[in-house]
Amino acid sequence: MELALNALSAALQILANPIVILFIVIGVLWGALCGALPGVGSGLALGVVVPLTFGMDAATAVSFLVTISVAVAFGNGIPAVLLGVPGTPGAILTAMDGYGLTRRGEGGLAMGTMWFACVFGQLLSIPFFVLLVVPLSTITYTFLSPELFALYCLGLTALISLTGENILKGLAAAAFGLAVALIGPDPVSGVTRFAFGVPELRSGLDTIPAVLGLVTISELLRCMRQTYGWGDLSSSHNFSSKFPGFGKLRQFLRPVFAGSLIGTLVGSIPGMSGTGASVMSYQQTKLTSKTPELFGKGSAEGIASNESAGNAAQAGEMVPTLGLGIPGSDSMVLILGALLLQGFVPGPLMMQESPELFYATVAGLLGGALILLFGGWPLGTLLLKVVRLDRRLIFPLAFVLTHIGVFSLRRSIFDIFVLLVFGLVGYFMLRYGYSTAAAGVGLLLGEGFESNLRQGLLLMDSSLIAFVTRPWTAAILTVAFALLLYGTISTVRITRRTRRAREEQPVDT
Repeated sequence: MELALNALSAALQILANPIVILFIVIGVLWGALCGALPGVGSGLALGVVVPLTFGMDAATAVSFLVTISVAVAFGNGIPAVLLGVPGTPGAILTAMDGYGLTRRGEGGLAMGTMWFACVFGQLLSIPFFVLLVVPLSTITYTFLSPELFALYCLGLTALISLTGENILKGLAAAAFGLAVALIGPDPVSGVTRFAFGVPELRSGLDTIPAVLGLVTISELLRCMRQTYGWGDLSSSHNFSSKFPGFGKLRQFLRPVFAGSLIGTLVGSIPGMSGTGASVMSYQQTKLTSKTPELFGKGSAEGIASNESAGNAAQAGEMVPTLGLGIPGSDSMVLILGALLLQGFVPGPLMMQESPELFYATVAGLLGGALILLFGGWPLGTLLLKVVRLDRRLIFPLAFVLTHIGVFSLRRSIFDIFVLLVFGLVGYFMLRYGYSTAAAGVGLLLGEGFESNLRQGLLLMDSSLIAFVTRPWTAAILTVAFALLLYGTISTVRITRRTRRAREEQPVDT
């Protein structure tokens, strides 16, 4: 408790500096804009401004960069819920449920839930971050490959929530994602696999172009083919006038609270991304929901759990970055680089040698959340002008921006080729009822899943049985198995109930 109070007091002192407030506001505007543009994520948003932080003091620089990460997560939700186009992999689940609500004429509820989950999920993650940063970083630092493999198993079991009514197709899509992740060097021997003589594949397939192709380009192609799409967004969905009200949003406090806790915990584990936190939170909420059949088709609960976990993961990812000097995600690599430019070396001694970094992180999380709390609606209305254009403009604009965002990562034409190929693959997956979301998550988690399995087998003398002799591994695998079993049974029941309802419908004569 004393640590939490000291952190809050120090953060408020930092926020009392007008220069810090100015850069936090700029960070929110810039991050939300980059998040709202399809194909532009936190990596690009942070990469542009990291060189600008060299002349700043540490508190201002850290607060500025952390705020951008928070705001990007907020901006990602806007095209996801209104267009069904996730700008980043972390918004896949939000697009599934948010766009489902929007197509039913409930765009205001979708946007309101997304905003509510972003803001309050971030606010709730701050005490979790403060209270867990030291002990949790100590625990996860002791994790070896068996424990990390168990964590990836836990993340992959959450894929059952993405499969819809056809479990086999969902699992097949996930297996496809895992198979694609095998391309490149073997994590143990270093031998190149499945490169097929292509030089660009010898070091592995970059997951970002592949995932964006699966979930973004495929959706663009699908929308262009079908009669419905984004054309009605320019006139029918008025974000500002359809605010659902706090009375209605209060019912989502439970999934927001759970998502914040899960997001902070999962994000604090090195190598576990916000996407993994989102799918775990999504699965947990679906299993306890009274309306699980709506998940993936238009569930406000699903949006609340996914967005709160994804935003809280931003705080969680700072735990290994600051406490261990191990970046928890691609965006944290940029933040770590900015800290090194400042002359700081994050690590286990941070709290003793550079506590201001910890306090500045709290200030950035708190300041960004408060600005979105009071200014999120006007900012959302402003950003809607970017995404509520005529669809004859939106389609090519989103297509071009996605390609620009991918090309800017490595300035590689091959990445554009990967984006287009996986876009076509994803399009045909959608046409035949396969989940591109499941394939995307399998691709994202595949590398860590395989490398920790292989290294764990070496550590345990090639014995899978030895995995369960480690207490943390046994506990995590037990939870993963229970989730998989319960989720499978639940999905089968939903399928049977849906079929029974169809059979009982009277036939028109």
